[in-house]
Amino acid sequence: MNLFHISVLFCFHGTSISLKNSEYAEKQPNIIYILSDDLGHSDVGFTNGHVETPNLNRLTREGVLLTQNYVQQVCSPTRGALMSGRYPIHTGLQHDVIYPGQPWGLPLDETIIPQVLKEYNYSTHAVGKWHMGMHKWAFTPLYRGFDDFFGYYLGGQNYDSHRNLKGLDLRSDYFDENGKFVDELRWDLDGRYSAELYSERTVDLVNKLKSQEDPFFIYLAYQSVHAPHMVPQRYLDQFSSHITDKKEKVFAAMVSSMDEGIGNITQALESTGLADNTIIVFSSDNGGNVNCVGKVTSSNYPYRG
Repeated sequence: MNLFHISVLFCFHGTSISLKNSEYAEKQPNIIYILSDDLGHSDVGFTNGHVETPNLNRLTREGVLLTQNYVQQVCSPTRGALMSGRYPIHTGLQHDVIYPGQPWGLPLDETIIPQVLKEYNYSTHAVGKWHMGMHKWAFTPLYRGFDDFFGYYLGGQNYDSHRNLKGLDLRSDYFDENGKFVDELRWDLDGRYSAELYSERTVDLVNKLKSQEDPFFIYLAYQSVHAPHMVPQRYLDQFSSHITDKKEKVFAAMVSSMDEGIGNITQALESTGLADNTIIVFSSDNGGNVNCVGKVTSSNYPYRG
């Protein structure tokens, strides 16, 4: 995997991005940060990649494409750096991902994005992959500044059953009306494809938060396109006429499902009237994992690795 990293910053019209000037508090922008998993440089349409991504392409046309910035080589170091604003060598996450049962995570003395935004009256919501510590509750999202969390703590799982070697890892975390922490395992969502679930959750949040006075921050970390490579048939059917290689078809369909979800989210912002005061950032956590099981057709071209 390479370290090259592409980000898209999409600011709808009229957005103010100052957080500290209380005079403009009513104009504070909503922020949605979307992170893809193991997406290669040439896996999207806006880099002339082999997969069409019309919704991401739109973000690049109407936003800012950032090409001179870098991420780490694997999941946990990048996520910890993103949340803390510090290089992984300063947080102890520089070596590898956090594996199930390992007794560490992003250090608790690090102040991370949702905790800072709380100081400016943001509501904070995490969706999708966490992978920054789970051996103690203190390392999980709600104890790091998020109001709620829907997703999984570990690094990977089946897209439909939401299970890994440790069992089910799909959960809704929240504080109930009495302030008690609730960790609800979502057995009821067995068979639902994760990209669709996370997109739907984000759309639901947008619709729910549209009437609140305070701004919101949504951290959406898709499972896509991390292994195992699987996708509903309806996405595969879109590529049946022009992609013959089965592995390439599956991978393209996975990217397409994520892109569709991003389109649904931007449409929700526009239909609720929130678009003009919302910043969307899209990024990958590292380059495409071309050495993973199955030798999928992710592409980091023109970069090596």
